[in-house]
Amino acid sequence: MTTVLLDPYNGGLAAARALVRRGEDVCVFSGDVNAFSARTRGAHGRAVNEDGWAAALAEVAARGPAAVLTGSDVASEWLATHRDELAGGLTAFEALDDAHLPLMRKDSSDEIARRAGVKVPWAREVTTADELEQAAAEAPYPAVLKPVFSHRWRAVFGDHRVMLVADRDEARREGERALAADLPMMLSEYVPGGDDDVEEAIVVRAADGSYPVYFGCKKIRQYPVGFGAASLCQAAELPESMALARAVLDQAGFVGVCGVETKRHAVTGERYFLEVNVRIPTQWGLGDAAGLESSARMAAVARGEHVGPQAPMRRPARLVFPELDVRAVIAALRAAPPRRWPAEARRLARSYRGVADVGLLDLRDPGPLVFYVGRALGRRIGLISA
Repeated sequence: MTTVLLDPYNGGLAAARALVRRGEDVCVFSGDVNAFSARTRGAHGRAVNEDGWAAALAEVAARGPAAVLTGSDVASEWLATHRDELAGGLTAFEALDDAHLPLMRKDSSDEIARRAGVKVPWAREVTTADELEQAAAEAPYPAVLKPVFSHRWRAVFGDHRVMLVADRDEARREGERALAADLPMMLSEYVPGGDDDVEEAIVVRAADGSYPVYFGCKKIRQYPVGFGAASLCQAAELPESMALARAVLDQAGFVGVCGVETKRHAVTGERYFLEVNVRIPTQWGLGDAAGLESSARMAAVARGEHVGPQAPMRRPARLVFPELDVRAVIAALRAAPPRRWPAEARRLARSYRGVADVGLLDLRDPGPLVFYVGRALGRRIGLISA
């Protein structure tokens, strides 16, 4: 049975590599933005955008049964929306529940978490100028402005998908930009704490309610600093975040792979639910690097197979995304006073001990990195020439 990685990004690329090395049949259909992932050695497929996904998946289905997994919010939303139109022989987690879309939305996922008895920051949905005015008047400051759908927001605001606003005027000013782009947003309470107070429980939940895959991602650095994606992280047990994640996912009846992000309040010590990413998380490679055979177990569950209990974590591996971490490191050095730069540089260097996954960089599979760098250089040369 074929495993299809649809619009996989970094997490899906890690899964594709792990499955290929086990001798499994892997097909990768990547969008233009992450076309590098279709260059992974041993997989077949091609770059194809959203309007061609149905036809591409039908081609695979014509050759035999296949399980479809994704590492992008756009593809997860597409699979959930078009699940009744998928070609026969195709299966996807998004077709097995009614929870993917509600968990993807920040407003409805907060409500699910509250029903599960989990602590959630104060928040108000904003879709109109009147709602923005009322929310800005009620919000506890500092507050954060974030999208209801992150992937729709990115096209307007880039990587800075969560913005810290200091007062009512700033909330209104930033909120008006989102309203002008017709983007629904949330104005939410800011949970104080550093990057290392943010954790992610990464799991696969099966249809019978069991958890065949589970491991924690402890953020060490993220970019943008304070509100970004993990640039350096470590596999860990994280029992508190894992219990919170299970409560939310059980309440929702979720079936599939996801990452549940939490944050510890720096003053009270309470742990808050932040969001759910209902697809292969970016940090997925941590599971295989820690010896948990996460990709093989996830693919087996997607095929409808039963797998036994997960083995204990063999090593607390670390994962780094160089394209993000170089910016996080520069930000850390800039934030330090000049007299502290040597000590800060040594601290940053020590943080790479135990790194077992370097994102696109894999000497056994250089194709994705070569393509990524080549296209980036081509674009830069094109801009210079213009």
